[in-house]
Amino acid sequence: MDAEALGVPAESLPEGTDDEEIEVFKVWDINMPAVRLFLGCETQWRIVARGMDGILHHVGIDYAAASALLEARPPGEQRKHQAWQIFQDLRLMEHAAIPILNGAGQ
Repeated sequence: MDAEALGVPAESLPEGTDDEEIEVFKVWDINMPAVRLFLGCETQWRIVARGMDGILHHVGIDYAAASALLEARPPGEQRKHQAWQIFQDLRLMEHAAIPILNGAGQ
C-alpha cells in the first residue's frame, strides 16, 4: 500500500522505504520473550552439509545455547514468564523455520 494514499506523512516512515520494502508487524507482549530467544539463537543453529554437493541443511537450534540464553534473562522477565513455556514456544518457531531455512517450496 502507498503510505501517502493512506495519509501517513513521509517523515514518520522508517528510513530506506524508498529503495526496499520493509515488513513491519506487531508481536503480542506475551510472545516477546520467545521471539527474543529465537532471535538470540540466530548463530546457534546446527547445520550440516548434505550430499556430495555440500548443500547446507539446517537441523535445529542448539538447545544448550538456548538454555544459556534463557538463564541470562533479566530477573523480572524470569519471574513473569516461565522458562519451560518460552522453550516450548521456541521449539514451535524452530519447527516452522526449518523448512523455510532449508528452501522448502523453492
